[in-house]
Amino acid sequence: DPAADSVDVYVNGSILLNNFKFRTATPYIDVPSGVLLNIGVAPGNSTSVNDTLKNFPVTLANGGTYLAVANGVLNPANFAVNPDGKSTGFTLFLQDMMKESATNGTSVDFRVVHGSSDAPTVDVQARNVATLVDNAFYGAITSYITVPAASYTLDVTLAAGTPIVASYSADLSTLGGGSAVVFASGFLTPATNKNGPAFGLYAALANGTVVAFPPVSKARLQVIHN
Repeated sequence: DPAADSVDVYVNGSILLNNFKFRTATPYIDVPSGVLLNIGVAPGNSTSVNDTLKNFPVTLANGGTYLAVANGVLNPANFAVNPDGKSTGFTLFLQDMMKESATNGTSVDFRVVHGSSDAPTVDVQARNVATLVDNAFYGAITSYITVPAASYTLDVTLAAGTPIVASYSADLSTLGGGSAVVFASGFLTPATNKNGPAFGLYAALANGTVVAFPPVSKARLQVIHN
């Protein structure tokens, strides 16, 4: 949501993240476990916890490792509906059993998050390799996927496997031994979503670095019926 381009995040009334920008991530950070945490999201440059727009009560297990993804739009009535009827209101996707490194030093372990509110259920295929994600709907977080550290072309398709909606180059060759969260972000049709950011694929590494996967170049073709 363009209105949530930058937010402040509070935990139990104290500021945790100040002016936290869209498509950025933190490294894994320590927070209290075994107690109720009231996570509040306020507009950037807020003056206090009283400015929060949404509040999410969570309790994290002792020793657990979690992912929290702030996602959705503040006023769904002003945006395109999700094709599968999923709620697109601003919320917090929470996932436990996260990894800060891969199982071995030559592979990359990652989960995929479908965070594009106007996109339907999709598959993600590593071209000429395998289907990595099957039937992921908006809000879905996949189990861990393990691939060799290499370069891939990722095709995002409709759930039937065709047609290809978009293709991206994912260079994972330097990430051996690392973990990541690959997230679909933005709108397939910005014009019907307050001209918000366009759809793209991104990877958040365990150290908080966010990498954009560049779109694959397309060819141009002219057709003549003679």
